[in-house]
Amino acid sequence: METDKGTNGEEASQLQKLTAKEERFCMEYLVDLNASRAARSAGYSEKTARQIGYENLTKPYIRSFIDARLKEKTMRADEVLKMTSDIAKSSLNEFFTISKKEYTPRVIKTLGQLIKELETEITLNAEYAEEAELNDDETEAHQAEQKWRRRQVLKYKIELRHNPSASRIVNGEPEMIEAAELDLVKLVKAKESGRIKSLSYTPSGIPKIDMYSADAALVSLARMHGLYIDKTEVTGKDGEPLPKQVIVIGGKEIEF
Repeated sequence: METDKGTNGEEASQLQKLTAKEERFCMEYLVDLNASRAARSAGYSEKTARQIGYENLTKPYIRSFIDARLKEKTMRADEVLKMTSDIAKSSLNEFFTISKKEYTPRVIKTLGQLIKELETEITLNAEYAEEAELNDDETEAHQAEQKWRRRQVLKYKIELRHNPSASRIVNGEPEMIEAAELDLVKLVKAKESGRIKSLSYTPSGIPKIDMYSADAALVSLARMHGLYIDKTEVTGKDGEPLPKQVIVIGGKEIEF
């Protein structure tokens, strides 16, 4: 069976240095508290991973290292309360900003409407050219534009003779609308602080956001403030109380 160097007993020094494999085991164990998986990830064989994982957790210097790291990661009661409160108040709406933007809608216009608009343009541009004292180059450009408008009117009139209900989809009048934009900076900061469960992106770059359950967070807050009291009666055979069970967390025994 595979073993690491070091004493496995009560007399082992709390300050004994971890081997590289033991340290890897500890770091992997802290990910999900699964000793067998941690042993495999640290390089122990599949056959011995379960036994090695158990043995490593009984070595005082390894246990002390793990307990110290768990203590570092443990949140204080006020931190837990604040985090739970933040999650309960979180909403996707807070990651969007509303702003005014110009928007040009697409609309349907009949050829009759388009003809009237072109004829108005021809009249207005003719008046402008007469009063603006255009030079030769400007006059030539103006005449070319007017020629195009007149031909477009003729084209529409011919089409109308063959199809009185003919129409086109064209740009309408620009208008100001409210638009919502995702604040990615604020979103990433919320993910780093733990308020968002997961943040990923689709191949096309669209954010995929998974929020924690606000309902569950509210229930947890209610329990923290004593608004909910859970009562459970559990008995063993013939109504006798169940034997107490003990677990060790961070070096402390907890009965349940």
